[in-house]
Amino acid sequence: MAHPTEQRGRRLPFSFTSLDPAVRREPVYLEATDTAQSFGVLYQPPGRQPRTVIYLMHPRGEFSRHYVVPGLTARGYAVFGHNSRYLNNDTDMVHERLLLDIAAGMRWLRNRGYRHIVLLGNSGGGSLLAFYQAQAMTAAHARIAVTPAGESIDLERELMPPADLFIAVAAHLGEGRFMLNVLDPSVTNESDPTSYDPEWDMYNPANGYRTFPEPSRYDPAWLAEYRRRQRERSLRLDAIAREYLAEHRYFRAELRSEGFTSLTPEWQSLVARRARLGRYMVIYRTLANPAYLDPTIDPSRRPLGSIFSPGDPIIGNYGPGGLARVMTPRGWLSTWSGTSSQADLPESIARVTVPTLIVFADGDCDIFPSEQREIFERSGAADKEFAVLEWADHYLNPVGEEGQRLGDPRERLINLITPWMEARLVAPV
Repeated sequence: MAHPTEQRGRRLPFSFTSLDPAVRREPVYLEATDTAQSFGVLYQPPGRQPRTVIYLMHPRGEFSRHYVVPGLTARGYAVFGHNSRYLNNDTDMVHERLLLDIAAGMRWLRNRGYRHIVLLGNSGGGSLLAFYQAQAMTAAHARIAVTPAGESIDLERELMPPADLFIAVAAHLGEGRFMLNVLDPSVTNESDPTSYDPEWDMYNPANGYRTFPEPSRYDPAWLAEYRRRQRERSLRLDAIAREYLAEHRYFRAELRSEGFTSLTPEWQSLVARRARLGRYMVIYRTLANPAYLDPTIDPSRRPLGSIFSPGDPIIGNYGPGGLARVMTPRGWLSTWSGTSSQADLPESIARVTVPTLIVFADGDCDIFPSEQREIFERSGAADKEFAVLEWADHYLNPVGEEGQRLGDPRERLINLITPWMEARLVAPV
């Protein structure tokens, strides 16, 4: 049976600016159990409330206007685009606290009367929503109780409604795992952004680098050691973060100790200042994945480069912006550390047993085939499927002439996921 928009003789809208005016938009303001505030928009198709809602969140991205909204509402689904407490600012992001935001959204949707909730984890939302679902499906007493920084997080008493289906679209392995592949291991001094060991610099012509847009070529043995040194740098940054945290804990304890009042005024002042000091880590050179420039590494249909840098990634590696450039120690450990973060998609998805669909955009510059296979293979679902959107980039724009010929990848995504959901949840209304 044709869908209503098809019956009217027009194609489904896949640009957010062409969202059907009849779609109902409801602003939603939520408070988590730790009192943090978050905001979202609930989109509902015309008519009565559907039985199924698709839930979206990214750790820091603006997802209240996500590109799936027009197509899914046109197919009869409700969509809730929920922005986190850390919208557009991950400097002090603690992933474990994000679970409280998601729980608030899931409780609200259940109380609203939705029978089925589908988690759609796009990009960094994949690892975040799998982290939530894994904890929601874990016995309350066995849930995570502390963050990587050692702060308590009370998930045991948190009401965490699980979802019914899980979909990952262009999802990386987690912000920490992503960072592990882009850290520049040639940095020799974390306080000096110009320091480098030329032997482990991917932008050194002696190691195979060629000026963009000419492809580079890196020796496999060199690459293996390069990856090991990236991990070493992550551990070094972890150690700096933990040192800052230990220093802070020490002076806070001194401030609260019985002996504090016996200190001289000068020492009291020093202890009080150090107890209140909030340290920040400035992390340079975080766009150095050799796969950006060597298409023989984990081959796919991607063009050269990265979504985080115009042209040659060396610009982003040395430029003023960049991933995880300024972080609190606890934010680094919980979010961007590939050696400490608990929001690891392969680890989480092993405990996600609801029906699962993994969708890989094979023209994505920043997410690679081996990573998607790892996600699929680690999935704990008995009912799981893997699908490829050919010639589509990370944002599901077409790549090259072949991508244009195949049509809008966003339309192809909707045509892919809606029958998959309907086969498991029946019709949306």
